Amino acid sequence: MELKELENRSIYIIREAYAEFDNPAILWSMGKDSTTALWLCRKAFFGKIPFPVIHIDTGYKFKQMYEFRDRIAEEWGFDLVIARNEEAIKAGVGPEDGKLECCTKLKTEALMQCIDKRGFDALFLAIRRDEHG
Repeated sequence: MELKELENRSIYIIREAYAEFDNPAILWSMGKDSTTALWLCRKAFFGKIPFPVIHIDTGYKFKQMYEFRDRIAEEWGFDLVIARNEEAIKAGVGPEDGKLECCTKLKTEALMQCIDKRGFDALFLAIRRDEHG
């Protein structure tokens, strides 16, 4: 399958999913996969992403990554929602607590708190087919 056809299919799926839900959002880690998904959402809606973009902030990114995040949000004009588990951050949860504990507290719980607070009913996310069988 040609790249253009894959892009067109992706854009079609994004538009169809957007039409089915009342309050969707997209997760953006700033990695290559989620940035590609964000670009496809932007392209699907002619340059304007019509739903919030969630960044789960663990506090462990480089300063330059936060600058990149904020610059792209401003340039592209989307609603950036920063999800943080403030309790876990204040408690000092980090990588030294083990991957499961750290990711559960700083990522999963932060996302769940954000979903509860904002009432999102659908999430776009980017997972490559080779990552999860």
